[in-house]
Amino acid sequence: MSRWHPTRWPLRTRVALAYVAATGVALTVLGVFVQVRVGDALEDRLRDTVSAEANRLAAMSAPDRSAEVETLGGEVHAQVLTTQGEVQSSSGLVADPMLRPAEVRDAERTGSSWREVTVTIFDDDAASEGQLERERETLVLLVRPTDEGVLLVGASREDVDEALAALRNQLLVAGPLALAVAGGLGYVVAGAGLRPIERMRARAATISSRSAGERLPVPAAEDELRRLALTLNAMIERLDDGLQRERRFVAEASHDLRTPLALMLTEVELALAQQRTPQELTRALHSIHDEVRRLVALSEALLERASVEEVGLPIEAGRVDLVALATRVAIRFQAAAEGRAIHVTAPRAVEIQGDATRLDRALSNLVDNALRHGTGAIEIEIRASRNGAELTVADEGPGFASDDASDPARDGVGLAIVREIARAHGGTVRAQHADGRTTVRLELASPTM
Repeated sequence: MSRWHPTRWPLRTRVALAYVAATGVALTVLGVFVQVRVGDALEDRLRDTVSAEANRLAAMSAPDRSAEVETLGGEVHAQVLTTQGEVQSSSGLVADPMLRPAEVRDAERTGSSWREVTVTIFDDDAASEGQLERERETLVLLVRPTDEGVLLVGASREDVDEALAALRNQLLVAGPLALAVAGGLGYVVAGAGLRPIERMRARAATISSRSAGERLPVPAAEDELRRLALTLNAMIERLDDGLQRERRFVAEASHDLRTPLALMLTEVELALAQQRTPQELTRALHSIHDEVRRLVALSEALLERASVEEVGLPIEAGRVDLVALATRVAIRFQAAAEGRAIHVTAPRAVEIQGDATRLDRALSNLVDNALRHGTGAIEIEIRASRNGAELTVADEGPGFASDDASDPARDGVGLAIVREIARAHGGTVRAQHADGRTTVRLELASPTM
């Protein structure tokens, strides 16, 4: 595509050209309208002059009318013709009969009428100097029958045509000048209209990952530019949220991966530091094996977390007995509790519609988190709520930095997955630390059974 193609022109230039094109169309329509209206006005004025003169002559007696017709000169011409088309009296500048005999007989039958005829007229300026120069002129003619024949009164269209031609020429000269001025004004106005966009572009060029919180300037006027700025700011807000999630994800992953890797490195260094018995090496390998399994689990959790961030967490809803589910989780973790008690309490049986596998994963993550970071007995409480059910896991460990269970010091990929499972079930996760106990409450909005 040529670089001179209109689609490659600057927007400001295209707006100015569109403005010129619109102005050109408007001026053309206006010029035609003015030309037509002025022509009609001049035509009406000419006919009014002819009609007034015809009324004046018709009111006279025949001898007086003939004498008055012969004295006429200048713009208005008149003739009195007999019924056979012979000239009885005529204005001095009219050289020939203005109507043929057949037209006279037709006028007698039709009555008064307007016509345009071309007749031979002596030139007024030349006649005043004693010269007789003939020229053809178009007359607007009023034909009015009389007792003696017909009275013809007409006026030349020359002045009307000259006035319209002068008006047309002035419009043809003024039109391009007006278009040039409109083009300049359109270019200036387009620049002023695009200035807010340029400010937004300049601000957008300065926004980066290190300038979180910055937004595009929003114009004060309630127009399309304001809506564009608000839409772009909303998009930047979403990008900022995504960037913050990425940073939290990296912090969580680094925190959770650092501990097993450090333990593995310690075990290997101790095993290599001096001679070890086969039993000690076996214990070291078992420890490394446990840490590797933990790394595998963390890797799977990281992949699941990334999938959740991208497409959301799918669930397969069905009947879930939360008390039975919590009991199974408590039994499974009791062996790894190292003497710490895990109690399950529920006022009554609680069943909901949900994904049993996902809910098992969420509760397991909460119990694992309490075992790793808390102390004392772990209390799992299940109870029905107005909108669904609540699962509460409490221990005697240190609290979170905030009430949304998102503190990297104690949180990790596990609790991030818990939050996504809760969100998929229409619920939330809340953490609270009071009186030396840390409580994490998983609220589920699924209907109870």
